[in-house]
Amino acid sequence: MSVKIEGEKIKGIFLERINRFEALVLVDGEAQRVHVPNTGRMKELLHKGVEVTLVKSNKPDRKTKYSMMFVNKNGHLICINSPLANRVFEDGIRSGKINWLKGDIKREVSFRDSRIDFFIDGEYKTFVEVKCGTYEENGTTMFPDAPTERGRKHIGELIKAVEDGYRAAVVIVAFMDYVKEFTPNYKIDREFGEKLKEAYDGGIDVRAYKCSISEDEIYILEEIKVYF
Repeated sequence: MSVKIEGEKIKGIFLERINRFEALVLVDGEAQRVHVPNTGRMKELLHKGVEVTLVKSNKPDRKTKYSMMFVNKNGHLICINSPLANRVFEDGIRSGKINWLKGDIKREVSFRDSRIDFFIDGEYKTFVEVKCGTYEENGTTMFPDAPTERGRKHIGELIKAVEDGYRAAVVIVAFMDYVKEFTPNYKIDREFGEKLKEAYDGGIDVRAYKCSISEDEIYILEEIKVYF
């Protein structure tokens, strides 16, 4: 099983980030405004001149004709479409690549003052928050790549869920195929890293996976080491 990347793929050259959701990309000699489906900074990925892969929209009334899907980093494709991480995670459960979670899969479940990505309703009733990893240094993927108050809040809610008798997990889906381990990105958001370590020490599962990446499909490849 895998998550298919539908649509026509177009190569381009990144020029500049306009705002959180848009960038300028050179396509066939013309600067195009494209959608960026990731609100992270991605400064280590998106620098002028880097090759990117776009997916052409089939909606004629859409504001932008293309969405950025992949960045070429030293010959490796990195998917930057962060909403896809939840689909890849779910596919990983259904395919058996993620075999420690079993039960009915419920998406976007409310708990206290937050919406948690997943609730796995089985023998162990488990809340799961999924994070998309696009940041990498020397074979290590890290999260986040920008300070995330929302991320810290969600981890706090998972800690409360465990106190209420639920199981909970944070899963990092690294959208690259060559990383060997995960660690929190303390230099970007130390509070997030410390909160994640607190959660881990309190019994919350913290897992990370690298993915098989191609322009046509993405799927969980294997689990990688987590350290703090």
